[in-house]
Amino acid sequence: MVKRFLIRLLAIASVLSISPTAMAQEIEVSVDRSELARGETLTYTIRVFDQRQGMQLDLTPLTENFDVLGTRTSSQIRSINGTVESWTDYIVTLFPLTEGDLEIPSLEINNATTEPITVSVVNQGPRSNQSSEELFLEIEVNKESVYVQEQLLFTVRLYYTINGIRNPQFTELEMADTVIQLIGSPNQYEKLIDGVRYGVYEKRYVIFPQRSGPLEIPDILFRGEVTDGSSNFVFRNLNTRRVTAFIDGITIDVLERPASAASSGFWLPVSSLTLEETWSDELADVQIGDSLIRTITMVAEGLDGAVLPPFGGTELIGANIYPDPSEIDRTFVDGAIVGTRVETMTIVPTESGALEIPEISIPWWNVDTGELEATVIPATFIDIASVEGAAPAEQAVASTGNLEELLEMPPVVDQDMIDAQAEAEFIEVDADWLNYVIVGAFLIVLASIYRLVVMPNHAEIAAFVRAQKQRIDDHYAPANNENVAYKQLRDALGKSAPNQRDLNEIRQRWIVWCDHF
Repeated sequence: MVKRFLIRLLAIASVLSISPTAMAQEIEVSVDRSELARGETLTYTIRVFDQRQGMQLDLTPLTENFDVLGTRTSSQIRSINGTVESWTDYIVTLFPLTEGDLEIPSLEINNATTEPITVSVVNQGPRSNQSSEELFLEIEVNKESVYVQEQLLFTVRLYYTINGIRNPQFTELEMADTVIQLIGSPNQYEKLIDGVRYGVYEKRYVIFPQRSGPLEIPDILFRGEVTDGSSNFVFRNLNTRRVTAFIDGITIDVLERPASAASSGFWLPVSSLTLEETWSDELADVQIGDSLIRTITMVAEGLDGAVLPPFGGTELIGANIYPDPSEIDRTFVDGAIVGTRVETMTIVPTESGALEIPEISIPWWNVDTGELEATVIPATFIDIASVEGAAPAEQAVASTGNLEELLEMPPVVDQDMIDAQAEAEFIEVDADWLNYVIVGAFLIVLASIYRLVVMPNHAEIAAFVRAQKQRIDDHYAPANNENVAYKQLRDALGKSAPNQRDLNEIRQRWIVWCDHF
């Protein structure tokens, strides 16, 4: 009994003494082919023998040279001459990222290390993936060479005859020194090619290269899934399988800005550029102080509205300009970008006579003809009339509203009435007897009038005098007399020292004076 126990104990100890390396499972790796064309996929199989428990695969080392598209498993058991053998296959679909000799590196799996494998990836033209015509890619550009900052239209199309494509993914366009915009949403339609009806999935881009030299548009890879019931995937729906398509990139020659256009100011490489001018009113019978609204619209085929330059002036001789914020927009017409810039301004004439609105000239480079052109709005001359019957101050108010200019103009006041109110008139009388007689007679008459008229009606006369005085005071009050209000405003602004100026007083005087208009 004791002997049997010792034998079992020694057996257990011998098992426990086996090292982890010795217990490592047998693993084999293989590929379905050692040479493949650019754009084709590769099947990499990891076979684990006598696997008794699940395991986690770390495929991160593969991502250096390959894109891991999917993984599935397959388990088998067989018996030969009484010997039972089992294994599990981990089948990995790989997509090579570059051409040349690529190494599938070693992997650490259950304390075992797989052997590295080298495969050769060769270039076989732009449609290297068309061994099966169920799926292929096509790319198109509108030009093989463009000027720097000129638009380049780039289109990628996926042709397919299989149904149920899901989760379509394309290589993202990423290029240095470029501005890339996706045009709208992808288009889907059908096309008949050599008697075969294909579905087409199309994406369009506009590319603006920002420096001259070769522009490398990268290779395009498509990845997606189809649901056609032909897959044995374990980790996805049973009727789903991965599909890929590939096409080589292209090189575009980007030309530098021509020397003939170097001194033209703005660089606008477009197919066409137009300017349109509109006015809110007729330009006849315009007076000082009238508001004229001018709108100028620039439309450029081939550039975004955000890069179009400002073109409205901010100063005019004989008028003030009040610009509105610019309106910038872009649209796509027949796959090409069309930029728009709208500038609106209010012009208020401040002087009578001929007002000249200078011409606007915008130089641009015609990418179709390769020549420098200019779009021009001719100069406009407007006859400005004075405001009839208006005083100089009123002319200034109507024309500009500029306080500094207004205060420099001479005030228009009725000086005789102000002098009559401010000081009494003195009559010099000659010192001869006739004057004394006249004065004496006048005093007698005045005393009689006072005795007979004034004294009996003293209260009524006093009330009348007070009413007349109040009427005169009201007439010359700042709130009722523009000249007095203007004089008080000028006095408030005319104090020599800035610290003596009362801003609150100036504000009140300004409000009172403006109320007269």
